[in-house]
Amino acid sequence: MADLLRPDWTALLLQIFNFIILLVALNFFLFRPLRSKLQERSRVIAETLQSARDQEAEAAQLRDRWARRWSTVEEQAEEVRQNAQAEATKIAEGILEEARKRLDHLTEQMREDLRQHREELVLQHYEGILDTIIDLSGNVVQSVTTRRTHDDLVTNFMASIYQLPQEEVDEYRRLMAGRTPIAFVTTPVPLTPEQAQSLTDTLSSLIDHKLQIQVQIEPRLIAGIRVRLADKLIDNSLQQQLGRIRARVRTELITRMGETT
Repeated sequence: MADLLRPDWTALLLQIFNFIILLVALNFFLFRPLRSKLQERSRVIAETLQSARDQEAEAAQLRDRWARRWSTVEEQAEEVRQNAQAEATKIAEGILEEARKRLDHLTEQMREDLRQHREELVLQHYEGILDTIIDLSGNVVQSVTTRRTHDDLVTNFMASIYQLPQEEVDEYRRLMAGRTPIAFVTTPVPLTPEQAQSLTDTLSSLIDHKLQIQVQIEPRLIAGIRVRLADKLIDNSLQQQLGRIRARVRTELITRMGETT
């Protein structure tokens, strides 16, 4: 009985050694790459924020420089007005008119210079600024997105398939006729078995033929799925929605720039 209660030190030491080996392996193959990836992402975000701050500082300096230049023009304009008033009693009204024309010309020239420099600054940086805003928005959205959000988007995707107009359904069936019945699915997280089966049934119903799905994991989608059937792509991911927002903001910005020219 005493032998049964005595601990097996060899086995215990072996288990401790195996546990240490497991910790070292996890640190080398999992934790170290994960820390490296997190550090790299933090570095990229920090560089992006610093770039945005630098661009904002550059814009502020440009505004200050042109504000000083405008102040100089105002001083010159005041001097021209004072000289015109002094000369008005001596020379004639024509010289006063010439001075006013000169003032108007200087003012209009300065306004044109300001407008051109403003447009050049915006046109030079707006693409980068848009990319920075969308990237930061994507990071924020990804940090607050839950699995439930993804599942809801997958459910909405399948519901939207059943609501497609008949002409679009016919188009999908025509494109898939004679092709290997495979749908290529991209998702930020693995689908559950139930989701995979429901998606297979939904897409099979769409093309009126039994098909298989090939799933690829792409975390950049954030949530939702992207499905390619033949040459057509159906996408309800959050990444695609951020892309639409970027395109809309870009269009509005270009439109406003056109209105100011």
